[in-house]
Amino acid sequence: MFKEYKQKFKEIYLQKKDDFLKNSLIIIFIFIALVFLILVFSVDSKLGIMFLFGLIFVGTFILVAKFHHLQITIIFVASSISLLLSQLLIENFNWSKIILTTEEQGFMEWGVLAVVFGMSILIAATSHTGLFDWIIIRMLKISKGNVFPLFVLTFILTFALSTVLANVTAMILVSSMILTVCNGLDYDPTPFLLASVLATSLAGMATLVSSLPAIMVGAAAGMSFIDFLIVSIPFLLSTIPFTIYYLKRVFPPEKIPFNSNNSSNIDIEMILSLDEWGVVEDKGKFYLAALSLCVTILGFILADSIGIPIGVIAILGGVLAVVLTRTDEKKLLRELSWDTLLFFAGLFILVGTLESTHILEDLALIISEISGGDLFSSGMLILVISSFVSGILDNIPVTAALIPIVKEISTLPSTAGHPLYLWFMLVFAGAFGGGLTPFGSAASILALSILTKEGRPLNFKYFMKRLVPISLLLLLFSGIYLSALAFIFNLI
Repeated sequence: MFKEYKQKFKEIYLQKKDDFLKNSLIIIFIFIALVFLILVFSVDSKLGIMFLFGLIFVGTFILVAKFHHLQITIIFVASSISLLLSQLLIENFNWSKIILTTEEQGFMEWGVLAVVFGMSILIAATSHTGLFDWIIIRMLKISKGNVFPLFVLTFILTFALSTVLANVTAMILVSSMILTVCNGLDYDPTPFLLASVLATSLAGMATLVSSLPAIMVGAAAGMSFIDFLIVSIPFLLSTIPFTIYYLKRVFPPEKIPFNSNNSSNIDIEMILSLDEWGVVEDKGKFYLAALSLCVTILGFILADSIGIPIGVIAILGGVLAVVLTRTDEKKLLRELSWDTLLFFAGLFILVGTLESTHILEDLALIISEISGGDLFSSGMLILVISSFVSGILDNIPVTAALIPIVKEISTLPSTAGHPLYLWFMLVFAGAFGGGLTPFGSAASILALSILTKEGRPLNFKYFMKRLVPISLLLLLFSGIYLSALAFIFNLI
């Protein structure tokens, strides 16, 4: 008994010691940063202002990465502090910039907010019809419970859902199916969940509305839905088969079952007996939800030719889904992605105040000087910087920070003739950079937390060994592919 208590107190002591060391390092870092800030201000006030706002920006997203449950609070506090400091320190600062669009020298990307809001309405209205659950069960029955077909279909299903839904939403839907099936068939859920994480990364650069970074870049670059598809589809057609082959090598199908001697015939019969229509309460609403989704996607494709912004089409598509499916308004309002909208509003204010210090213009000049004004070198720098920083922080703030820099570089004479090259580099880097670490994307964090709850915690080494090589290969291929489109085929 004494030994047990002794061991317990030892564990508590080591934990407290570890927490104390971490907190001490944070305090030391803050102290050094403040001392350095004072020194910089004493030498050059303009440089001090730039350093202060840069420190607020970086510190904000370190805190967001560490405390996901408080991300809206953190970013709103940071944006409020930035606005107050802007009023005090930046000459001729105009508060109306908060509501103005970027075209009018303001902070807000109303087009991005419109797309997020519209897609949020559309998904909330269609999800209650059982449309997505129907798709999941149908795919499950097609595989008949066999390991490799189930593995491939899970990957494709996650990819398909992630092009329409938010990555986290798609992961929640698919992971629930994965756990149910794997527990029934005695399969290891880890390979399925990690493959789904990779599928969300590929889906992130599939369409102009398939991820928040893609939406942001599309709005900033003035891309059309078709412009995006022309670049993304050939890339996906060539990389998805390769990615599936890679996953088969690192997760051999024969090692996925926990007990290979058990054929699990009873469980497979149970899967085949599932009725996909059992999750659909009203077939009429089901078909109308599918129709509204198809009409919205068609609207995205035709947006450029009919001259309607995709943000407006997203909202109209959402309203159409609400009307056709007769969605309960109160329930709809509760389920909209208000947290995402508020996060983006605070993010745009934070980036706008940072941009007001001209630090981003200076960074753009530094990148241009390092690359010697060469567009190819600038693209490679954007790819490397964005991907590796996205592996540490979430790709959303990284993309938001780099958009003004890419915009500045895009005004240089060297970019003439290739206006979309750097923009696509930014999208692809953000999509695949998240796979470089277990906390590089919301989908990977969710997968790790699910495995932990299931009593199968995943260590850092296991993740890095299996997903980092394919993420690096996809990044390398991205650079080669986009450079070929720009400098050989002159398409971007």
